Amino acid sequence: MTVSRDTYISRTLALVGWETVPASADDRYPEVDLAAVSEEVERVLLSSEPYRFREKHLAEVEALVPGAQVTLIDGEMTSWYGSRAIAGLRYLADYVNS
Repeated sequence: MTVSRDTYISRTLALVGWETVPASADDRYPEVDLAAVSEEVERVLLSSEPYRFREKHLAEVEALVPGAQVTLIDGEMTSWYGSRAIAGLRYLADYVNS
């Protein structure tokens, strides 16, 4: 599952220069076949929300998207708007610069 570009999460990611895949989707949270889009994916973010991805999921996703950087991220920092918005942008900017 991913997020469409018409979501708070995707727009926040866009502020630090990242785009979500696919470029267009009918659903806000479409399913995506990672193997099918692996050529256009540079990074996969595995969030702690709404499903808590863990270290054990990293290898599974890395196998589906060889060459992509797969990272566990704090979902509260990237998907909660309001009081976490500014801190969330700083959080994402740290990943861009790493």
